[in-house]
Amino acid sequence: MADLTPPPANDHSDDIAIHPKHSGDKRRKLRRWVNRITLALLILSPLIFIIAAVGYKLGLFDLGVAFGMLNQKIGPLVVLICGAFGLISVVLAFIVKPRKGLIVGILAVLIPLVAIGKLKATEKAVYVKLPFIHDVTTDTQDPPVFGSVVMAERAKVKGVNTADYIGKKAPKFNAQKEKTGEGLVSAMQTKAFPDIRPLVIDSSKDVVFGEALATAKAMGWKIKEQDPATGRIDATDTTFWYGFQDDVTIRLRDAKGGGTVVDVRSLSRIGGSDLGKNAERVGEFLERMGQTG
Repeated sequence: MADLTPPPANDHSDDIAIHPKHSGDKRRKLRRWVNRITLALLILSPLIFIIAAVGYKLGLFDLGVAFGMLNQKIGPLVVLICGAFGLISVVLAFIVKPRKGLIVGILAVLIPLVAIGKLKATEKAVYVKLPFIHDVTTDTQDPPVFGSVVMAERAKVKGVNTADYIGKKAPKFNAQKEKTGEGLVSAMQTKAFPDIRPLVIDSSKDVVFGEALATAKAMGWKIKEQDPATGRIDATDTTFWYGFQDDVTIRLRDAKGGGTVVDVRSLSRIGGSDLGKNAERVGEFLERMGQTG
């Protein structure tokens, strides 16, 4: 007997069952691509700054590319985009099941926050907390001078900072990073680093010379000149990341009451603010010498 049961009219039950599945697949696919992009940006963000530092150190490009383009433009932009994708990843991890990409998303959000915090701290140090100087000496009235080897090397550097300390001026800034005038480097240094002063050691100049030379080498400085007769040691300290070079000169003189007066000067070859690096270097040297003396 023939089946006379009429077919169901416009039964869309299959479509109703399929739609949620297709919608879920699309969401998971979107989340997968967002997570991939977020992870790529998470890797790329620090990589740009590393490339800037290492590239400049190796001489692959100049300071304008390293700082002006990579550090100040491309790097911060990528960090912000990374944060935006990280936020999207976090949201998708909560609304799309099973939850995936939450850790990557959180890291991508935290990186911009940490980067912004570090940038603000650096700006505060440059424009408010620390003086805008790059030349520090224990004797601001009669600073040690560099020998011919260091001066010849400095002469080859484009945009090199002057080695003349007496009368040298530096800009002053307010909290809004606005230049408010200029001041003598000697006065700015004395106010910011009052502990940077000559060191007197109760030993002969010959003995102190050997200790000073050993200390300079132990601190990783490259010795450029050493003259025991005049008590002068010239060296260069190179930073790890960018390879910035700061020149250091050590001067030893007989103290009036006996012993030896130790003076140190540290001068950056390029740049405006040294972020307190030269004062830190001089202070560490004096501390080590005080322990040996």
